[in-house]
Amino acid sequence: MAVLLLLIVKRLHCREFNYLGEVNEVAETMEKINQEENKFTEQTEVNEETASQNEETADLPENSELEKLRIELSEKEALLNEQSERFKRLQADFENFKRRTRQEKEELSNIMAQNIVYDILPVLDNFERALQNANTDDAAGFLSGIQMIHRQFTDVMEKIGLTPIEALGKQFDPQHHEAVMSVEDAEQLDGMILEELQKGYIVRGKVIRPSMVKVVNNS
Repeated sequence: MAVLLLLIVKRLHCREFNYLGEVNEVAETMEKINQEENKFTEQTEVNEETASQNEETADLPENSELEKLRIELSEKEALLNEQSERFKRLQADFENFKRRTRQEKEELSNIMAQNIVYDILPVLDNFERALQNANTDDAAGFLSGIQMIHRQFTDVMEKIGLTPIEALGKQFDPQHHEAVMSVEDAEQLDGMILEELQKGYIVRGKVIRPSMVKVVNNS
């Protein structure tokens, strides 16, 4: 009986030992599994963090380029506004300049007209005196007075820059002469002016009225 009990105890002890061994083996396996899971989790987190950093790093050049473009756009807008304001000021200055120039021209024209009238008034006075003496028997004196008035008037016109165009005996010039008649004359060259029908005048180099003339035309 004692021997039987001893055998039973040994078997139970062996079973317990085997069971504990299996438990330990299972525990070790679970520990390994947990370690592998932890490693996988850590590696996944590292990979995700690395990927996030890579994405942020990849976005940096794009964000930097966008910011650069925004700065350039802002600078261009500021320059455009500055140029626009400068253009407005120049336009306003130009309008003021045109207005001042127009006013100055009008004032100068008025002054010139006043000066011309002032110089002509003595001529007008002499004409009135001549007309008052027109009924006298002194024809020679009357003619002399008219000639004096003519010279006086001519002097006034020359003073303002008026000069007569030379025509008689000159070659026809379409810039200064207007041919209203033509005649044949074998003794004269074609285009020679034989007669001046109406005087022409120049004011400071500009023709204000061409001379009306009769020219030779032998063709």
